Amino acid sequence: MRRKALLLTAISLLGACTDPATTGTMSATTAQATEIKAPVSEHKDLATLRAATAKFHRFEEARDAKYTFLFMNMCMVDQSAQQLGGMGYHYVNTELLDDQLDVANPEALLYEPQANGELRLVAVEYVIPAAAWKSAKPPEMFGQKLELNAFELWALNVWAWENNPSGIYKSWNPRVDCDYAA
Repeated sequence: MRRKALLLTAISLLGACTDPATTGTMSATTAQATEIKAPVSEHKDLATLRAATAKFHRFEEARDAKYTFLFMNMCMVDQSAQQLGGMGYHYVNTELLDDQLDVANPEALLYEPQANGELRLVAVEYVIPAAAWKSAKPPEMFGQKLELNAFELWALNVWAWENNPSGIYKSWNPRVDCDYAA
C-alpha cells in the first residue's frame, strides 16, 4: 500500500513538471511545477559557474585568463556601523565589461587574502557598466536583479566558493575579512 502511494505521488510530480499549455489562469499543478523549475535552473547555473571558475582557485590561472585589473587596489570590507563583512580583492577581466552577462564568464573574481600570503577564491561578481546598459529595467542574473552601486556599475555578487550566512547573492559576507591584506 505504501509503495503504491509513493508511486502515485511520483507520477503526479512528474506530470507537474511538464510544460502546460498557456492559459489565463494557473492551476495548483502549474504553480507547483513553476516552483520546481525556478530552483532547478538556478542550481544548473550555479553548477555551470562553479565548473567554469574552479580552475581560478589557483590565482595563476585567473591571471592567465586576464583577470588582472585590481579594482580599487584594495581589499574591501564593509565600513558601515553594521560591519556586514568583506568582499576581498576584486580582480577584473576588463575585456568582459560590456552590456552582456555570461554565467560561465563573470567579470570579476573575488579573493580573500590568507595568513600565508595566498589568495583564496571566495566569490564572483557579474558587472555591467551603467553607461553600457540601455534598458530602463535592471539587468538580471540567477533570477536576481543587479544593483547599481556607487561606482556606477550594475553588480551582483555570487558567493559560489564561500558560504555566506547573509545569502548567496548579498554584497557582503561576514565570513570574509581583509585581516591578512598586504
